[in-house]
Amino acid sequence: MKKANVKGKPTFSTFSLILFCLFCLFCLFCLFSLSACDDSTSSVNRDNSSISDLQEAAQDTLQSSSATALQENSVNSSASAKSSSSISNETSIASPTISASSSSELTQHKHHTSSSATPTSSITPGEINSSSSQLSSSTATAKIALDENGFATVANVYQNLAPSEKAVFIIRHSEREDAVTIETELTANGIKMAEDLGATLKSDEEFSYITSGFVRTNETANHIANGRGTPNPKLITNYDITGNWFLKISADELATYADALGMKGSSVELMSHWAYGEPYPDALYELEPRAKEFMESVILKNTPKWNRVSIMVSHDIFVMPLAVFGSQGKVALKYYEDYHWINYLAGLAIIIDASNNLKYYPIKGANSGVIDYLAIYMAEHNIKY
Repeated sequence: MKKANVKGKPTFSTFSLILFCLFCLFCLFCLFSLSACDDSTSSVNRDNSSISDLQEAAQDTLQSSSATALQENSVNSSASAKSSSSISNETSIASPTISASSSSELTQHKHHTSSSATPTSSITPGEINSSSSQLSSSTATAKIALDENGFATVANVYQNLAPSEKAVFIIRHSEREDAVTIETELTANGIKMAEDLGATLKSDEEFSYITSGFVRTNETANHIANGRGTPNPKLITNYDITGNWFLKISADELATYADALGMKGSSVELMSHWAYGEPYPDALYELEPRAKEFMESVILKNTPKWNRVSIMVSHDIFVMPLAVFGSQGKVALKYYEDYHWINYLAGLAIIIDASNNLKYYPIKGANSGVIDYLAIYMAEHNIKY
């Protein structure tokens, strides 16, 4: 006798088995995908962590460099007093009575970038009339080629001077030794750099040489003259260019001020922010009016006593703001963005016509107008990024 099928009892058909197998495969696929995503995310996080570590290490190194360098910006009270009592007064060179611990710059590295200065653009520099001190647009008498950072060579500007024009080349001194005192001397490479610059300026005319009175600025002027083939020039000391011109407070106080604002680059970073338009009225004068005051009270007042071409050798804390001012913010010296700072022998050319109108060109006396501290850090640590 046959057993009857019980109604409602499920049977495990072949079709159901196939569906079950597909479901299992789908689950395994999902698990594998999640695992792969976790590995990929971990890899990205490791890459981002590596980049972050690199940037943090570079930042710490640059911060340390800036902090160490700040001691060269400590112009003491006796220097400040002499500066304030000697505005526009000039004498033949003599040893100034400034403490040996005095100095006036923000950076202390011997590095300078070695990239070739390939001309890529040109600008129409600003012009200011001595009677009105109003900045206006002006057409240059000749096109001056600028490199990728916005600097022309000193030689290029000199060669394009019109016979009726005068020029004052305000530059930072050449590469110096690491010790930071008023008596700090140039390195052997710094001597060569200055003489190489002088060799590009050979001519029959006599130059005037104005310095801050520091040993390194005097040596820079002397070696530029040697390179021109005119050794032992008369040096003129001007205490307006020791580095205090734009500061309302002392250099040490400026560093403390920057540190209180959380700036890892200390005064270097602060000066960059300020030069490109961020006001710090408690610590620094407004750039444009203060720079124009210098042009009128120092440059235009004294150029009648100087030769047609003058070399003025100063320090980075003074020269860097002038380069930004003269280029109307076009030079690449935004340390807070790209870790660029003014290089040795870089600065600003001031061209004066017969009516005392001024034109400005950012200039370089070395291969580059900037020191690229991030590039230096990466090169020293064999990092490619």
